[in-house]
Amino acid sequence: MTDAVTYRESSNPTISERQVGISNIWARDLPDKNGTVASRMSAQLTIYDPATKKSVKEIVYAGSVVAIGAAHYAVTSVEAGKGGPGSITLKKQ
Repeated sequence: MTDAVTYRESSNPTISERQVGISNIWARDLPDKNGTVASRMSAQLTIYDPATKKSVKEIVYAGSVVAIGAAHYAVTSVEAGKGGPGSITLKKQ
């Protein structure tokens, strides 16, 4: 995956051999990497490893980077839905 890929909220795609649940897209007060807190459109990712049967939850927003399996993905956008599910766009680094 070298290009950015958009996933819909409430989907469960397989990314880097992990099942990734995408949910709870809304604006939250979150700090950026410098600690500045602001309202940011964000999403909750539930990353499940079928090999270990363990999962972790991550809250991400545009500009953040998340580890999924052995790879890292930049979150390029998080969009609220208009009358339906929102979406998140990831780009492998």
